[in-house]
Amino acid sequence: MDGILTLNNILKSGLSATDATLSGSLTPKQGKLFVSTIVSSHALLSKVTTDITGKLTKERSGWDAAKGMLTRHKSGTKAPDANLKKLGKIGCNLDMTKGVELNAKILDEAIEDNQDNTNFEKEQFESFTTIFSNDLQYLGVVGTADNDDHEAPFTELAKGWLQIARESGTVNKPTSSNNSILYRLKHLVKNAHDDVKGSATILMSSADYMDYQFEIAEKYQDLATLLKADKKSFMDMPIETSPDLTNGEYLLTPLQNMIFGISSRVKRNRWYDNDESALKYKFVVFPDYEFDVHKYVTLLTITEFTITGYTVDVAVGANVQRTVQSAAGNGVSGVTVVSNDPGVATVTYDSATGVILTTGVAVGVTTLTVDDGTSTKTIDVVVTA
Repeated sequence: MDGILTLNNILKSGLSATDATLSGSLTPKQGKLFVSTIVSSHALLSKVTTDITGKLTKERSGWDAAKGMLTRHKSGTKAPDANLKKLGKIGCNLDMTKGVELNAKILDEAIEDNQDNTNFEKEQFESFTTIFSNDLQYLGVVGTADNDDHEAPFTELAKGWLQIARESGTVNKPTSSNNSILYRLKHLVKNAHDDVKGSATILMSSADYMDYQFEIAEKYQDLATLLKADKKSFMDMPIETSPDLTNGEYLLTPLQNMIFGISSRVKRNRWYDNDESALKYKFVVFPDYEFDVHKYVTLLTITEFTITGYTVDVAVGANVQRTVQSAAGNGVSGVTVVSNDPGVATVTYDSATGVILTTGVAVGVTTLTVDDGTSTKTIDVVVTA
């Protein structure tokens, strides 16, 4: 890239500290080109909405995500704001004041070996942008905090999209206790906002997607179904997979609703380290991650469905208690319990405490079906005299 790296003279001969030193910021044009190359180098970053701005903070309008905004025009009459209120908050605030830096070095041996390589400068630039691209996408998935400390771990360099969704009070957050990936995806789509059903993309871990394919292969033997499962889509919604995503966590939203903000203010330094005999680089960029419309985001997580016991031995006229300890759906309050033979045993359930009370009616055996809305558990009941 013109004006960013000037290795040609260094490669030819006469490397000195003066030749190697370069400090300051890229020009706006250089910075935007550098950032654009970072974005285009990664499959996911190139699909989400990238907002490249010369500022370190920005308030986005998010109008491209709005729907049903047209109103009747009447000359001399102010347009009603009911549609705006109905849509709720759109757009987001990007805060790119916290920079992340890439430190790299080129050893003397590499410089000497590439004296006749006219593409060496381009190759170094491409390697830098590839590292940035991979790490900025990775940070968007695993980032959990905005820690301003100089020694902050990688996961605390910024809050990624998943963490933003976890902390949002507007994002829809259904839970499931079902072991079936197919059922989890159905539950995810069922709980998505109507405005984005059919236009959204599902993000899931690579391991979960592989389990999904195995599940489809086991349940459906016909070739058409197997081929459809291999197309990385569910109910005509594309599936994006990543080994960095957490197993058991599924995000649904239009990719254009996922905002990757990055300032075109790119800082770079270059210097020669005599102790290490290496040419060193430091690039600093300023990223942020957000959603334009939080209500268009659905985050499904897995909640284990557990009961204190799955067998009951009870005498006629007596009762035995079991307790639902955790449940998905609406939690303990959303659980239902049914006796499959009330002539042998009856059951009551306290939705406030999760207590299941089984009462023996007649000698025999039966089962109780416990349902949390996403999966079921069975309690075996034996009634004695």
